[in-house]
Amino acid sequence: GLREEDRFRAFYSETVCEGEVISVDTVYFGIYSRGEKELYSVMFDQGDGGNLYWNEKGESMRKAFLKAPLKFNRISSGFSYSRKHPVTGRMRPHTGVDYAAPMGTPVMSIGDGTVISRKNEGAGGNVVRIRHNSVYTTAYQHLSKFAAGLKVGQRVRQGEVIGYVGSTGSSTGPHLDFRVWQNGSPINPLKLESPSEEPINEENKAALDSVFRYYLGLFQVQSAPVPEQ
Repeated sequence: GLREEDRFRAFYSETVCEGEVISVDTVYFGIYSRGEKELYSVMFDQGDGGNLYWNEKGESMRKAFLKAPLKFNRISSGFSYSRKHPVTGRMRPHTGVDYAAPMGTPVMSIGDGTVISRKNEGAGGNVVRIRHNSVYTTAYQHLSKFAAGLKVGQRVRQGEVIGYVGSTGSSTGPHLDFRVWQNGSPINPLKLESPSEEPINEENKAALDSVFRYYLGLFQVQSAPVPEQ
């Protein structure tokens, strides 16, 4: 966690109106310091619509998956292979996590991917399924409705709204039943280890290094002691 003596420094652009800053627009370079340790983040656009921020090694500063697909009130039911179903009363597996949230709360894709299903699945209600890569697939169940224009085969971005919390199907109240599969097997979403996104393209490493050294040099000039007169 953060400590009181930790420091953040950044180069950024801002919008000023009548002498007052009204917004911070773009962060170009940042340094997080804890004691002697420093972590860097530098902006570099590869032009592919993907990640924009990297460390000095060219590793992505963005994780592949969000911690959760929505803003929720509480976890109302966890991952289990033996849970008493709240509607049927039968003991059966619940290989997902239920997030209690108000009706209509936006539900987001936890990562970039392709919509492979968008339909009513009976007990699951309105469900969106997304394939993220050759390893991970996710499902978002009991939705009140799908995002406008969402279609099977559509590419979605991390954080893009794909539907809204509801109580369709076999459900006792508004919540999101969220599920994750790894290589075809269900896993506990709360234990999903999110890898970093793909590193920067090899042909851009030299340019990234130049940008990194430029901003680091500006910081070093700013922090240099002022010579005595």
